[in-house]
Amino acid sequence: MLCLFFTNIAFLQIPAYVALVVLGVWGVYLTVRNIIKYKAYKKMEFGIWAMAFLAMNLITALIHITDNFLINMLFIVFMCICFFMFYGVHTEPETNIKHELYTVARIFLYMVTLIQIAGIICLLCNVSYHNEWIDLIIYENRYTGLFINPNLSGFSSVVVVFCIHILTIHKFSSKNSDLPKTSRIWLATGLFISIFTLFLSDSNASLVLFLGYIIVFVITKFIASKGDYGRKQLVLRFISTFLAGVVIIFCTFFLRSVCQLGVAAVINSANEVVVNESDTLTELEDEEITFEHENANVDSGRFTLWSQAMTIFSHYPLEGIGKGNILKYSYDFFEDGLHFSNLYSGDFASLFATFTTDIHNAYITILVCSGVFGFFLFMMFAFRNGFSITRYLFIKGKSLEHTVFPCMFSFIVSYLMFACFEKAILYDISFMVIFFWFILGQITCYNFRERTLDQRDNLSFKQSIKPTLL
Repeated sequence: MLCLFFTNIAFLQIPAYVALVVLGVWGVYLTVRNIIKYKAYKKMEFGIWAMAFLAMNLITALIHITDNFLINMLFIVFMCICFFMFYGVHTEPETNIKHELYTVARIFLYMVTLIQIAGIICLLCNVSYHNEWIDLIIYENRYTGLFINPNLSGFSSVVVVFCIHILTIHKFSSKNSDLPKTSRIWLATGLFISIFTLFLSDSNASLVLFLGYIIVFVITKFIASKGDYGRKQLVLRFISTFLAGVVIIFCTFFLRSVCQLGVAAVINSANEVVVNESDTLTELEDEEITFEHENANVDSGRFTLWSQAMTIFSHYPLEGIGKGNILKYSYDFFEDGLHFSNLYSGDFASLFATFTTDIHNAYITILVCSGVFGFFLFMMFAFRNGFSITRYLFIKGKSLEHTVFPCMFSFIVSYLMFACFEKAILYDISFMVIFFWFILGQITCYNFRERTLDQRDNLSFKQSIKPTLL
């Protein structure tokens, strides 16, 4: 997960990808170990749907065996790691998820905060770097810092906000556990820097993730305390929660606009150059920075992309085409290929574009890549998980108030909304995807590990199919 994070950082991207080759082999070993040692194939929560989805993807890859078969198989291997290793952590009884989650949260708090501070210093000092692959510190008129893309910068900032939140939970404080204390200075600095850089990156998808997290958490707290209210109070509480969500949205957009205007004014003023030419003052300015999308469309070209994707889907509706063939097949239907695919240039551009070209909607991507059958299987897996986790929230209610469960629940739900605008669930070997499966695995441990171990161990694969399906 850390190595995939470093692929988002300038100058560390190539070494991180090289390291991933080694870590990929290790990940395959750990996946096989989980399947054999912990019998994840029968114990994994709703694993039958996940395995059926993987089988459908294998069939798709075999149908299109003459087109990027090895790349499609690589994505299947990555999906196996996501399912059996990160999501499948609940099948490992000795893994201490509390310590693991706390350690990950602290690492990203320290690491991302320092990286973003370095980026802000470069921004204020007018330090930048540009080559064929990298644009620092401003990319397309938006703050990117030391990240290779503004959207990745924005997503990392939201991850830090989430990490800070769980580090402040009552049961994660040093007074109530054996975990080391996290400095309040780090927490306050990280929160300020993260929100500040999120606004400057102008990443609409990341802002959806940020707002979704806050609003869903408010609703989750309302659900957790539902037993304290009568019917009339329940209605009033629901209305007040809805209004609070509306206020949060408007205030966030207002603060983002103020932040962008204020910082842009400071930067543009500092970059202003005045020279004396024949006793006449001539003002020379670089391109003005506004920290807003250069693309005036709210969708940033996504509607065009989704329309093209549905055209491809209409020709392969049942089995799909496989992730590795999105770019290749797009040239069969569109003269210039898929929208945004022309962004990749230079050495190895064709191979890089094959891996990274995406539809920027996780659900449409699954539909196009695995067809109707694969989409149905994955959505059943997602629905059963969502129902199980939400049911646990309602059953436990107030007992979860001082745990990290509401935080993780809010992140998962908001991430599913975020996935409507980004390549963010499966078909992308990236930090965003692996972090989602890490959190999903952590939250699944809550209700799964409370069941009797003896009952699970005595189930054969055949006996486990019926309760899994139901």
